[in-house]
Amino acid sequence: MKTTIKNHQAWMGPIIAALLAFLVVSAVFISRQITPFGNHNLLISDMGGQYVSFFTAYRHALLQHNFQLYSFSQSLGGNAVPTLAYYLMSPFNLIILAFSAAQIPTGLTIIIMVKIMAIAVTMTCFLQRHFKTTTWSASLFGLAFSLSGFVALNYFTVMWLDALIWLPLVLMGLDHLMRTGHPGQFFGWLWVSIVTDYYLGYMTCLFVVYYFIYQWFITRDQTLSFTQELRQRGHLIGKALLTAILSAISSLFILLPAGLGMLQTAKSAQKLSNYLPTLQFKASILSQLGLGATNFSTRLDHAPTIFSTTLVSLLVLVYFVHPAINRHHRWHTAGFLVALLLSMQIQTLNTVWHLFQKPAGFPYRQSFFVSFALIMVAFAAWQARPKVIATRWQLGLPLSLSLALGLGWLTNHGTINAISLKVGLISIAYVICSAMVLFLTRKTTQIVLLTGLVTTELGGNFWLNLQHSPFGNQTAYAQAYRTEYRQMAAVNDPDGQLYRVENENTLINSAYAYSSHYRNYNDPMLFNFHDLSYYNSTFNNQTRLMLKSLGLYSKNVRRISSSGTNAVSAMLLGLKSTVKLNANGQATTTNLASSVGMGFTVPTSFTALKLLPNSALANQESLLQTLRPSTTPYFANATKVNDHVTYEASAKQYHYLHTVTLKVNATGQLYYNDTTANTKFSTMRVNGKITAPVVNADGHLILRQLGHFKRGTTVKLTFKSTQAQLGTHVHLASLDQAKFKQVYQALQKQAFVPTYHASGLMTTVTGTLNNTTNRHWLYVAIPADAGWVANVNGHTVKTKTVLGGMLAIPVTSGHNQITLTYHVPGLTLGSGLSILSLLSFVGWRRWRRRQA
Repeated sequence: MKTTIKNHQAWMGPIIAALLAFLVVSAVFISRQITPFGNHNLLISDMGGQYVSFFTAYRHALLQHNFQLYSFSQSLGGNAVPTLAYYLMSPFNLIILAFSAAQIPTGLTIIIMVKIMAIAVTMTCFLQRHFKTTTWSASLFGLAFSLSGFVALNYFTVMWLDALIWLPLVLMGLDHLMRTGHPGQFFGWLWVSIVTDYYLGYMTCLFVVYYFIYQWFITRDQTLSFTQELRQRGHLIGKALLTAILSAISSLFILLPAGLGMLQTAKSAQKLSNYLPTLQFKASILSQLGLGATNFSTRLDHAPTIFSTTLVSLLVLVYFVHPAINRHHRWHTAGFLVALLLSMQIQTLNTVWHLFQKPAGFPYRQSFFVSFALIMVAFAAWQARPKVIATRWQLGLPLSLSLALGLGWLTNHGTINAISLKVGLISIAYVICSAMVLFLTRKTTQIVLLTGLVTTELGGNFWLNLQHSPFGNQTAYAQAYRTEYRQMAAVNDPDGQLYRVENENTLINSAYAYSSHYRNYNDPMLFNFHDLSYYNSTFNNQTRLMLKSLGLYSKNVRRISSSGTNAVSAMLLGLKSTVKLNANGQATTTNLASSVGMGFTVPTSFTALKLLPNSALANQESLLQTLRPSTTPYFANATKVNDHVTYEASAKQYHYLHTVTLKVNATGQLYYNDTTANTKFSTMRVNGKITAPVVNADGHLILRQLGHFKRGTTVKLTFKSTQAQLGTHVHLASLDQAKFKQVYQALQKQAFVPTYHASGLMTTVTGTLNNTTNRHWLYVAIPADAGWVANVNGHTVKTKTVLGGMLAIPVTSGHNQITLTYHVPGLTLGSGLSILSLLSFVGWRRWRRRQA
């Protein structure tokens, strides 16, 4: 009976924590009118630009039973496992199946709420188990972790929240191992942490090392020497290490293919400067102890988000002066906290923690481990009864914390991270109130008042962190999504034919705040069609660079836009048609005259062609000359009649205004290609008419189409630049329409028009080619990848990488039956190693039991 009551009391704490988390988050979302409590949605930052598309594709795959490990909606196509592993492995994601595609933003809000509640539950469970107590007050500390500074700022980076859910469970497993020698719980929860989010799972593994060392010293027998202690408990080191290694190896079924995929991204590049032992932050970190130190506008650059409530900060200070806590524990705890802070302060360590990469925004992603440690230390002080510390400390500690907050406020004053005086004073008021309740009230009253203080402070900080967020419109999103999905359904390969389309406009943007700068990179995943655009941290850099060399716009290493596409690149990349959406009617689909399917036969010289990094027109000229040699160029350079330059001293960067008079020397589209990226495209006018691209390409590389002109036409072009002279780096030329027509009409006779389907873990592309030329290579508009296996007429053939990133297959004269099968690199090996590791762990445990 007593055991039943005790278990009931133990579960009351986590339940209360979950309810408090629900109430606080709901109150904040209601006040901000966020769906399902209002019409705002969280289409902000990467949530709007990436995650909503990934979750929509994820939902579609599950409901249609069509889970492909190779996606043709990732730009030209790519391995989907890195995306799956980084963004979509959480079991909480299954909640999204309860929502329609148009209501995905609402589903994501619910997932965030559920995850925050789960963090409160697991943290409360950890505190109760670690400190061997069933007190309900642990729920306040679990709540503090669930809405700590990291969560309040990064809540919309939904996949990161899983790491905070599993962390307490991983450490409960480690505690259990250290206490009993049984490794099962530690193995299982560490495996879950790694599999559901390998990025923060890696950080969890590092923190486990810190935590193990800390617990080793804090629980050691002080009567024994270190050598004696090592002899007595040294087996625990080996057991914990072996368990962690086997757990990590057991996750290789997802880690190995994801890792091999990530090696194809720009993240594989290393910079020595990222490892220099420079200091990362100063006294600005003190501001993070109080309210509102970060918000949406400062999410990319801020001090470590270690906010955990002023109550927690006060109790951490209490820990170090409490008479019941011995000196050894204080020193070991101080060392633990300092080690964690140094992992963020010293750039070398910070880079290692971030998987050997410097974060591109959202810095100090390991800061929640500091919050975890602070809350754990604070709860230890709470258990020791804070009221017993000396009166001088009861006065001095709140004063010290207030001064620290003041110093943090002064450090941030006048910067983008500045905190208003009002918010700064409210933080100090919370310090005073928390201290008074902590040191002057009795238990029942104390718990009630502290619950009020903690919930309002966490809610207030979360509310302040949502400031400046450009929320989307959920009603507009649902309506626009349904309309656009219906219109795009006609071109989303319903018959299995593989091709690409370009949507000329969009309807979904009306649901986004203008300041969110949504650029439709992942619309192909959102609406289940194939285009060229893509935005993802897992983007294959070889594909991106190849597209960039053809003139497509790439803002950074994670993005490619179809802006910059022209008739030549469209032919080369398998574009079949363009789609113009209509909010009040049907879409208009226009088939491209230059479409040649997904490939065509090419001469051997084509396979040796090298593209220049920044010269789109020069590259396209070389391609056309290789496909159909001509004594005259396909791109006829325009004659520069005059270039009048005006210097503008007041301009910040683009000082030179060019007014260029051109004479067109071929009938066709006129193009502008600045190979040194010195042009301000937003100022470009052709014959007085603005021709700025839909993306902000100022200071970037992009091939600009200026319009269709007949030979001999005079064109007036104006734009700003950082250069006084146009020089040879600026290419202005017209694509000879008649000559280009001869090229694509000849290629259409040898066009490769395949179909594709996914079966199990494989994606297969099949098609036929009747080769009537003397060309023995088939160019395929699919990125080259080690996972592709080509079969021609029943025989496996060796493919070749062409143009720096595309696929070519050897073919014979006459009929060719071609099959391309994609096997995810590393999946078979990783799965085998995972099974072997799991069996090894099970066998090891049985052997240990027999030995015992």
